[in-house]
Amino acid sequence: MGRTTGEGQLLRSARDARAMRLAAAALACGALLVQSATAAAAAVTNPYGAGTTGYDVGYPNCTETPPGGFAIVGLGGGRPFTTNGCSGAEWKTAESFAVGGVTPSPALYFNTGYAGAYARDITVGCKTYEGPSVGGLSRHEASTLETAWEIGCSEAAYAGGVAAAGGYGPSMWWADIETGNSWSTNQTVNQFTVDGIAYEMESKGMGNGVAGAYSYPAAWTKLFGSGFTPSPGFSGDWGPDLSCGSVGFSGAAVWIVQGATSSGGVDTDTGCG
Repeated sequence: MGRTTGEGQLLRSARDARAMRLAAAALACGALLVQSATAAAAAVTNPYGAGTTGYDVGYPNCTETPPGGFAIVGLGGGRPFTTNGCSGAEWKTAESFAVGGVTPSPALYFNTGYAGAYARDITVGCKTYEGPSVGGLSRHEASTLETAWEIGCSEAAYAGGVAAAGGYGPSMWWADIETGNSWSTNQTVNQFTVDGIAYEMESKGMGNGVAGAYSYPAAWTKLFGSGFTPSPGFSGDWGPDLSCGSVGFSGAAVWIVQGATSSGGVDTDTGCG
């Protein structure tokens, strides 16, 4: 977080910075289709039918019994670039509830956040721009915003690699975005981190490009400011303090509402259809 002050000296505004990032990504990765939140929501159908029930399970729930229904399994150990040692068993249980195609195949979620130390985990594929060196650093390393974007992109890429290694084929992906993890005090830095997450999830086809965000309105506003919409946009929103039929914190439609803890010790969820 130490490099967040004076960011306005690096780039004139968040809008100019975002335009630079998108242009750099297009040069590095080929043609890039940038979806607005509305376009992303319109391009896919909510797989969670109205009134259907399910649960989400992660690393704290290794010995707890899920209630059945659709499932969302956590891959991380509570922070970005970590793994859940129970995900294999949790995935196997989740698949058993989807037999016959009546219940959607399990989805996956991963932890997100921003910290300067996460720069060590940036993947080669997420380095959007390698320009002339500045004080011995490449431009992406010298710019806090570019680095933040690449950290977010790499968090999603790391999760995708864990899923591939485990042989998981999720029906879709969710990014877990909460204040409990490390984030910058600079909202623009956080915005770029989420833009990188959304790009890797949707533009790279994780879960066939169907990607949502888990959070709640107060956390979203605290981290990113009022009215922030990622670019590209998420397909759907999920979390507590939401209601079906409304627009969620990220500007996408609410797909799932999280409820109380079940008797088996895991969070329950209700689909919005």
